[in-house]
Amino acid sequence: MNNVQRENDDTYPDFGLYWGDAYDEYADAQNKTAETTKAVVFLAGLVGGGTALELGCGNGHIALPLGKAGMQIHGLDSSTRMLSLLDQKNDPHLVQTHHGDMANFDFGMRFDLIYCVNNSFTHLLSVERQLSCLRSVTNALEDDGHFVIHLNYPNTTDFTGKGMQADQRTTVFHVDEHRTLVRFTKHDRNDQIFISQDLWITPEGVRTLPTKLRYVYPSELELLTRFVGLGLVERWGDWERRPVDTSSWSHVSVFRKTDSTVAL
Repeated sequence: MNNVQRENDDTYPDFGLYWGDAYDEYADAQNKTAETTKAVVFLAGLVGGGTALELGCGNGHIALPLGKAGMQIHGLDSSTRMLSLLDQKNDPHLVQTHHGDMANFDFGMRFDLIYCVNNSFTHLLSVERQLSCLRSVTNALEDDGHFVIHLNYPNTTDFTGKGMQADQRTTVFHVDEHRTLVRFTKHDRNDQIFISQDLWITPEGVRTLPTKLRYVYPSELELLTRFVGLGLVERWGDWERRPVDTSSWSHVSVFRKTDSTVAL
């Protein structure tokens, strides 16, 4: 595992300390297995026989299947705990892992595919850090390479009330015979920030899983990428390339390098 410089003053010090032990079970409760398989097929079609980099690789739920399919995969994450969990499954070292900050990375090499999925990009909590990440992507991408980003559409419709609790909501995300997931969320619409605490309730007890995100609208993402010389080439409503429409809850956007940038 290699190290690169990280700057984390506006992020949790280690996401994996909170989520590491629960992440796989959480993904199972959210029926993520089928979506992960479709994501791997989509990404494998873009990397071909080249080299790919995952930003925010976590415990390797995307990177490892790509590595097993014969791809050359690098994974970058700021969480030592998540990388440790990945390395436990990383035999025979299918993924080359890097500990660092995806807002500022440089491995001295270029990649045919760089991808950032499952809202990982929104863990960068300011426009400046998101823009810095995209600038690093441009510098690390081959001239004919692709950058893929997978984001949820911001759901702000439940924060339209008035009064002291207008910026808060409670959502039951999952219930079955063995576990319940309840999310408490606070919304800062000026800075586009969601702060949430998930209660993961099982017979063994209750634990809290904190998250803080800066959501990005698709039009904002297109503008930020234009600042760093990336242009949108396609956008889909899911990994199966269904068209984006008003019912889409997420989007998969594919970018490539352009010959020009927009001045800040």
